[in-house]
Formats: sequence, C-alpha cells, structure tokens
Amino acid sequence: MVDEVEKIISRLNGIDPERPYFDPLVVEEAVGRHARLIGFRDVRFTWAMGPQQANEALAGIDFSSSESCLWADTTKSMRAEALAEVNADPAIAEAYQKAQATAADRIAEALHLEIFALTLRNLISGDAGTRGYNVASLVTSVMRDVVANSSIESERLEDLNEAYLPFADALMAGLGSFWIVGERFVCLPLPRLRLKSGALISDGEPAAVWPNGEAYAFREDGFFPALQSVEW
Repeated sequence: MVDEVEKIISRLNGIDPERPYFDPLVVEEAVGRHARLIGFRDVRFTWAMGPQQANEALAGIDFSSSESCLWADTTKSMRAEALAEVNADPAIAEAYQKAQATAADRIAEALHLEIFALTLRNLISGDAGTRGYNVASLVTSVMRDVVANSSIESERLEDLNEAYLPFADALMAGLGSFWIVGERFVCLPLPRLRLKSGALISDGEPAAVWPNGEAYAFREDGFFPALQSVEW
C-alpha cells in the first residue's frame, strides 16, 4: 500500500494547474465506482462547464431535503461505523490517533494540491455556495486517511478509504467541484489557472478560466468576473 500511495501522490502532484487534463468520461467512471461502493445504483451526471452554468443547474434545489442529504448521510454513517470498530479496542484507537497525526504531517509535506482548493462561495449563489465539495480538499483528506489506516488493521476503514479513493482519479481527470442531489452529481471541471510565483495572479487579469470561457479575476476576498472572456 505504501508504494501505491507514493504513486498516487506523485500523479496528483503532476496535475498542471495551467493546463489540467479534462476527460468527463473518465471522471464519470471514477465517481461511478465510488457511488457503487457506497451502495448507489442509479447515478446520473450533470456537467456545468463554468460557475454560472453551475448556478443555473443548482437553482431551486432544497439542500436541506432528505434527497439532498442522502450522500452526506450515507458516507457519515459509513465513517461512524468504521470509527466505532476502531474505538472498540482502546489500543487500536490510540494507535490510530497517533497515526492520524503522523499522516497529516506526511501529507502536508508530500502532497501539494492547495492551488486547486478554490473557494467558490462568491461565484455560486444561495445554499449551493456552501454545499459543494472541492475535490482537491476531499482527496487530501482521503490520502491522509489512507496513510493513517496503513498503521492499523480495520476492515471498515479499509472499505471507507477504498470508496473514496476513486476521487483521486476523478481529480486527475479534471473534476474540480461537485454537488449531490439524491444520486445525481452536478460536476464542475477544474479551471485553467494563471499563476505567478506559484500563486494566482491578482492584477485584474483572468486568473481562472473554465471550459465554457467563463473567466474570473482573483483578489484576497475571492473571484470576481473578469472584464474579458477567454478561450479555453
């Protein structure tokens, strides 16, 4: 597992923020694998090729409904069961806590996805602005859990990590963010980013451009529409 983790980390670090690879079919296959592993069978995909399209696709959704909470409730239940298994043995629980701290340090040093952890709250209106999932942040947490779990034996934790690992493939295929309503995934690709010294440019020029040409400049308080559109 250690060698596999190192290979995944290397591939994730190889994502080019200025020209990310994008293959929606690969994304759907990867997310579909995740869905099947948590018991979803009727998965559907809606692609929004820019934040404005995402706004339109998410308009009118009640994110407090049982349908909208299905994925979160399902994965939360799986995690609770896994942690209950770990905590049933005090020695294993203590070892896991130490392993988590070590794993967090290791991942912070080895995995560098921070540039992809974009905050879209000021681009996505209403509840949807806080109900989306950033894939880079999710994958960072997944890799930390995978490393920590390698130090103990827990079948339920292994199953949980196996269910989440497909998101690493989805990120490498260009999935940036997603929202879930029932078993429907609303997907937003990674944008092309313009960087200077490893950080987003903040000179008023487009810093993030999505596949449909939506372009946004960047400043400390987030993204805002750029004055000109840019071809993908």
